[in-house]
Amino acid sequence: MSKEEIPKKKKKLKIHTKLILIILIIILYSFFLGTKGIFIKEFKIESKQISKQMHGLKILHFSDLHFASSVNKNDIKKIVKKINQSKPDIVIFTGDLINKNHKLTEEEKEFLTKEFKKIKSELGKYYVTGEEDFEEATSILNLSGFISLEDNFQIIHPSNNSSLLLIDDKKSDKYFAEENIVSNFKILVTHNPNAFDKIKKYNFDMVLSGHTHNGQINIPKLKDLFIDSKHKKTYEKIGNTKLFVNPGIGTSKINARLFNHPTMFLYRLNKPSN
Repeated sequence: MSKEEIPKKKKKLKIHTKLILIILIIILYSFFLGTKGIFIKEFKIESKQISKQMHGLKILHFSDLHFASSVNKNDIKKIVKKINQSKPDIVIFTGDLINKNHKLTEEEKEFLTKEFKKIKSELGKYYVTGEEDFEEATSILNLSGFISLEDNFQIIHPSNNSSLLLIDDKKSDKYFAEENIVSNFKILVTHNPNAFDKIKKYNFDMVLSGHTHNGQINIPKLKDLFIDSKHKKTYEKIGNTKLFVNPGIGTSKINARLFNHPTMFLYRLNKPSN
């Protein structure tokens, strides 16, 4: 080997070593730090359908807990505390409460029920189920004071002169065909955002969903490989409908998150100033 080739070889070795270290740091971060912390992201929702009486109403939306994945009991306590600190008027959960590979103990059922009972909201707590929610999950939510939107739609009256509709995708066709109740503001609540595509003709003002976890690995293009939905973004506007896909709190398949911390959404309804 010539003297000129030695520095080049050392330089390549340094570059390769740095790349390996960067990749290792990213992997360690994804597994040990990326899943930690509970964040709340706020959205200001302006619409002509929001009445003066609904102005300032706060909706807290959380999803995909997958308890016993990357989420433990301490995390549950933090989630409940964060929700109550935001002082929401309405709380909505969009499915997948428990990790599908975890068998809940009686003690865990009692713990989850006790904690979710502590969630406070003046106008109620509501939920829809995900593909990993079975009898245990619905039992915990029901005993905690959450109301299933899969059993029936809900008309919420912040005042005598305004109303807000909460409805899931399974009830929408029947509701709009048979009911004569008129709502100022219509919200579709569904686990999988794909459900909206079949019923978007009903001109919902908002869609609240989960399921995708934002790919868990939030790197453009790469994350799309982990999302089994045509809706790849956490927010998009389709016609007059604002579609939100909550990135969730827990994890699925692998207990890792990258640039995609556990997050809840807080929506503040606002009547346009003009």
